[in-house]
Amino acid sequence: MGLDNVELVMKVEEHFDLSIPDADASTLVTVGMLHGWVVNELRRLGRPNVDSAVVFHELRDLICRQLGIKAERVVPDARFVQDLHID
Repeated sequence: MGLDNVELVMKVEEHFDLSIPDADASTLVTVGMLHGWVVNELRRLGRPNVDSAVVFHELRDLICRQLGIKAERVVPDARFVQDLHID
């Protein structure tokens, strides 16, 4: 996992107040996979009112700010390395 990916994981952890194990982080290769993991983890942790759409928009905004990527590129099928060109 490259530096951009590590920094993104750290920002996601900080923003959503959760911890993404390295073993899980290395398998989250698309925006949609990361989104699904975050939603599932928030629900597992018993966070009230987890709205999947809200989580996606927050995640997209975080990715855009952290990586300087335009919002229209941050779609569920976008792969971090191949499509968004982060290492």
